[in-house]
Amino acid sequence: MKIAIDAIPFMTPKTGVGYYTYNLISEFLKIAPQNSYYLCDVLIGRIFYNMYRLEDVSSLNYFSNYFANISKMPFPFNGLIWALLSQHAKATGKTAKIKLEDADIFFGTNFRGIFKETLKTVITIHDMAHEYYPEATSKRIFNYLKKLQRSAEKADLIIADSENTKKDVEKILNIPNEKIKVIYLGVDPIFRPINDKDVLDPIRRKYNIYEKFILYVGAIQPRKNIATLIRAYSMLCKEQNFEHKLVIAGGVGWKNKNIRPLIEELKLKDKIIFTGYISEHDLPAIYNLSDAFVFPSLYEGFGLPVLEAMACGVTVVTSNVSSLPEVAGDAALLINPHSIEDLADGIRRILHDEGLRKKNIAKGLEQAKLFTWEKCARETLDVFSQALSQK
Repeated sequence: MKIAIDAIPFMTPKTGVGYYTYNLISEFLKIAPQNSYYLCDVLIGRIFYNMYRLEDVSSLNYFSNYFANISKMPFPFNGLIWALLSQHAKATGKTAKIKLEDADIFFGTNFRGIFKETLKTVITIHDMAHEYYPEATSKRIFNYLKKLQRSAEKADLIIADSENTKKDVEKILNIPNEKIKVIYLGVDPIFRPINDKDVLDPIRRKYNIYEKFILYVGAIQPRKNIATLIRAYSMLCKEQNFEHKLVIAGGVGWKNKNIRPLIEELKLKDKIIFTGYISEHDLPAIYNLSDAFVFPSLYEGFGLPVLEAMACGVTVVTSNVSSLPEVAGDAALLINPHSIEDLADGIRRILHDEGLRKKNIAKGLEQAKLFTWEKCARETLDVFSQALSQK
């Protein structure tokens, strides 16, 4: 099988779709090395058909590591990526550019596909958040997703991250149920309980976090419900003997100009720590240092940070909406994300009820084991085979 894969998502500091793309390609190379895998460049408004064949995981890491410290990549991506490919080709003696026609199937990891008569196409639709919360969606993403209806209709098969996303795709885009396959994401083994002070203490110093704290991980944008989290935290700060700081770990997203004024209004400037984007190398330690993980998102296609926290042995408070109950199972304390009081009460309970904390931590460690990137990759390869078998 010759598989062309949209490589753009992991060419910038990795967030949800970037982790998804990188981890799947990495597992493909390990579990099915008999296939040929090609990086393919797909851009907003234009499609570039050049591809680069990946020989092994180390060649994948070459590209990923090159872009690891770039916070924003200028458009067009095309010139920068193919300059790098040419550089790598000269160093290795391998040809960078390969025609798309050499592939059997195109895998659109980020909602969009390439459609040619000779090519089967599978796309992943991670969520339909832009339909439920258009006001909380950036203009760039909204414009990118304008062609989602066409992509969904023309794709041979669609992968959804959760049953909730599958229902949304079926209902909103009017796609037949049998065309949509649910494949859950995985948790990287780097997310695990860590007790080694030699690992944890440097991270405390690096991010200047020495007090007890509750943690949020994710982009700072409206759908993540940060304002409600801050208001709930403010309620807790007024209580006697409450000494936890709030750490918000994530890159600046969009439409978040109200956050700083809200913190000033509530007089929380000295109690909330913004770390900015945290690399995957530091993130496991940040989870382990926290006393609780709070993720009050209004809508998620999957909600990977919930499982990452569980895998690190951290107790979780998260929303009772969209895919989050599906992912968390009975291992998290579920709250109404629209209620400040309910969120504050959930955090209060998880911090003070030692029995509940221990029970949820134990359940969380088991829940996280159900989700692996190897399983995700094997099921994804099965979908490719299904697509290729269709007339």
